[in-house]
Amino acid sequence: MTAPLLAEPATRLDRRAWGILALTLVFWVADGYDTFVLLITARPTLTELLPVDQLHNLPAYQGYLVAITLAGWATGGILGGMVGDRLGRRRTMIVAVVVYSVFTALSALAGNWWIFGIARFLTGVGIGAEWGVGTSLLQEVWPQRWRAKGAGLLQSGFSLGGLLVSALWVLLGSTLQLSWRWMYLFGILPLVLVLVVRKHIPESALWSATRRSATSIADLLRPGVRRNFLGALVVSIAITGGWWAVSSYLPSFVGGLVHDPGRVAFFTGWAAALYNAGEIAGCIAFGFLAESWGRKATIQAYFVGCLVIVPIVFLAVHGAVAATWLQLVAGFLTGGVYSWYTVHTPELFSTAHRATAISMVFSGSRYIAMVGAVLTGTLATALGGFGRAAAIFAPIYLIGMIAVFFLPETKGDPLPG
Repeated sequence: MTAPLLAEPATRLDRRAWGILALTLVFWVADGYDTFVLLITARPTLTELLPVDQLHNLPAYQGYLVAITLAGWATGGILGGMVGDRLGRRRTMIVAVVVYSVFTALSALAGNWWIFGIARFLTGVGIGAEWGVGTSLLQEVWPQRWRAKGAGLLQSGFSLGGLLVSALWVLLGSTLQLSWRWMYLFGILPLVLVLVVRKHIPESALWSATRRSATSIADLLRPGVRRNFLGALVVSIAITGGWWAVSSYLPSFVGGLVHDPGRVAFFTGWAAALYNAGEIAGCIAFGFLAESWGRKATIQAYFVGCLVIVPIVFLAVHGAVAATWLQLVAGFLTGGVYSWYTVHTPELFSTAHRATAISMVFSGSRYIAMVGAVLTGTLATALGGFGRAAAIFAPIYLIGMIAVFFLPETKGDPLPG
């Protein structure tokens, strides 16, 4: 068997560095697509898959499906990080892409909500496994002075995937009046792509030089690592808990403000599109701001913005048009803050356990976030809508603001070896 290409750390933005970004970005676009397709098409999907006598509990079932996806994402992230530190970034990333691509496509064949839920769990496993190794590969190859900006560009790919879903749903669901199942069938495309480019995906030379047995949770709790790991995990809980308990329900919230059933797909599609456009801008801006202001000041500014925009959107706005346009700002702040993961967390841990650590931080918090997703869906059923239910969880961003103070500032520091 031919050994994979090794990607040495770059000293400048050459063709190889851009190639690594392009590869990881495309797969992260697919991750975003596979995540947002559930959020945008949840209402028609559940309307078809649920028994008639359960349709009044639709928000609660949406919460269940989000929680199931998060459970898969968390499980896949933790396992994928550990495997990535042991077997390499490249092989783990390829397998993860195959998993989420196959099970996204299989979701289109589901005949009831619980079979659909199983497919969503396994899709989440693949998405979670891909993120940590893809991020590690990029950060271990890109030159130091450009790492934060490259990380912001990488994270924006997730939102590009969401934007792609939005555009397709406006076309297929609103204009052509086609079934939600078509949206999931497109999930097979990453499988085709990875089969074509797999021989060109390099392995990280930094990982090859420090390869070791899989990192355990105990390794992350040792002195010298514990403070960064626990501090980053709490920040992650704030970001992820806030998004899945609050922002993930924005398309459904906007749809609930529409009085004409025939216009629901139109407004939810555009709301998600504007949210993702704002998120793309927010993710890219985070990388540039982090290089100028520092990692900690940047995320604190985003957290303040999240605390302001969430109650405005969910409590102060009562029209579908206004709520739709406000998604630009909501996306910039509550979605753009996700670039903290790709910018800051890889700089907190050494190469030997980087994939495991950042995957634990990124994905482990989803076990807690899934509780928030279920509670929001349940409260929405009890309170008659997503507005008040989602706003209840907005103060979670305060927890993240406090935790950031316990993390080191890594602006200008070399990536730990």
